[in-house]
Amino acid sequence: MAASTSTMRAVVNAYCEVFSRGDRAGYVGLYAPDAWIEDPVGSPLHHGSEAIGMFFDQSSSMADSIELRLTGPVRVAGGEAAFPMQARPTMGGVTFVVDIIDVMTFNDAGLITTMRAYWDAAEMRPADDE
Repeated sequence: MAASTSTMRAVVNAYCEVFSRGDRAGYVGLYAPDAWIEDPVGSPLHHGSEAIGMFFDQSSSMADSIELRLTGPVRVAGGEAAFPMQARPTMGGVTFVVDIIDVMTFNDAGLITTMRAYWDAAEMRPADDE
């Protein structure tokens, strides 16, 4: 039996929250042990809990802080979720923004099994709402 729609939506919300507050253990804990990340799409996969933790460390080290902010509804179908969001890194007191579409698959327990992030670093720009 697939994870429920409400579970998948709750995991997406938790994903944004734990990443934004720098909670490595919370972030890695959202993934199944054999999960993989492709972020951005076209880059090498990060496969398994250890690699996902290293991805978190690498991503987090790129800015003073990074907020992940949902910018639209989480669409759930067939054991998958797709959603628009923004990554909002702050560097040297300046907040930037890049628009992202994430697509995740889930196992029956509601853990993320795959995550693919569609974005382009060339589209990063200063935030105009700070």
